[in-house]
Amino acid sequence: MVKKKNHYLDNKRFEEVIKCYQVEPDEYQDELVTLLDILITNILKSFKFKVDPDDAKQECFMLVFKTLKNFKPGNGSAFNYFTTVIVNNLKLIYTKDKKYHKKIQAYRDSILGPNMNVTRDFVDPDDPSSFSLSSSVSG
Repeated sequence: MVKKKNHYLDNKRFEEVIKCYQVEPDEYQDELVTLLDILITNILKSFKFKVDPDDAKQECFMLVFKTLKNFKPGNGSAFNYFTTVIVNNLKLIYTKDKKYHKKIQAYRDSILGPNMNVTRDFVDPDDPSSFSLSSSVSG
């Protein structure tokens, strides 16, 4: 027996579940979460955003549930609407993370100089206060 892969999202069923969820959220929440998980996971894998996948997935779920009330089935497909919402959110997360890492690097460079790398030598893995900082010049 061949097991069917669960990576395909049926747009008609997706729209039906959304309509039903808007009327009876408790009844259709599990199925909607399953369908959204497929969509978000596929987008994360396809676009290969350099973000933490678990954090990104959680943020996408929260945003999708916030924007669910704005979806009107007559104005377009659920797949297109939520794909756009998710991709735009992932772009925002990526940009925010990138800016954060640039600020951290600029701060390190201002303190240590641009050619210094900081390494941590942990003495006791169970006691984070027992590490020593050593710097080395890279160049």
